[in-house]
Amino acid sequence: MTALRAVVRFGEHQPLGEGVVPLVEAHLYGDGLARFVAFRVTDGPELERVPGAYAADFDADPAYPVTDLLLAFPETRGLSSVGQRLDTLSTKAEANYDQSFEAMVFTTDVEWGSDGYGRLFEGRSQLEAHPFDGVATVTLLPGASERQREGLRANLDRLDGTTAVYTADSD
Repeated sequence: MTALRAVVRFGEHQPLGEGVVPLVEAHLYGDGLARFVAFRVTDGPELERVPGAYAADFDADPAYPVTDLLLAFPETRGLSSVGQRLDTLSTKAEANYDQSFEAMVFTTDVEWGSDGYGRLFEGRSQLEAHPFDGVATVTLLPGASERQREGLRANLDRLDGTTAVYTADSD
């Protein structure tokens, strides 16, 4: 595996004070065709790897790396005020195209015009248009490209909720 470039975390607000109780996280590895490897945070906290990987299209305008990761996990969709609607869209995609949002993000290449793209696009639109009650953070590490940095920051800015970008270098 290539070098770690960024870490994206989603979770709930701490009961007291600031911070996040993480539910899932995704690690961005590589240069060129970078890929996210995702994990569910279990008791301990332990990381349970999600099968597959997500190659975000950082060249897209707009890019959806954070939104797509949020849609992929039922536990993070529930942090949105439209979580039930997002679950319904994922269920419809699975019924009609044999792939839930998680499968679309981590095991297939869902592009414009492909099966299920409309449901995924609607999910993106719904998630970004309604309040997100959880916490989403991005930690940028040395070596992350400018395109990756800007794509992650811009997508995070489109969420209506608590978000933060941290840098481990002097970007």
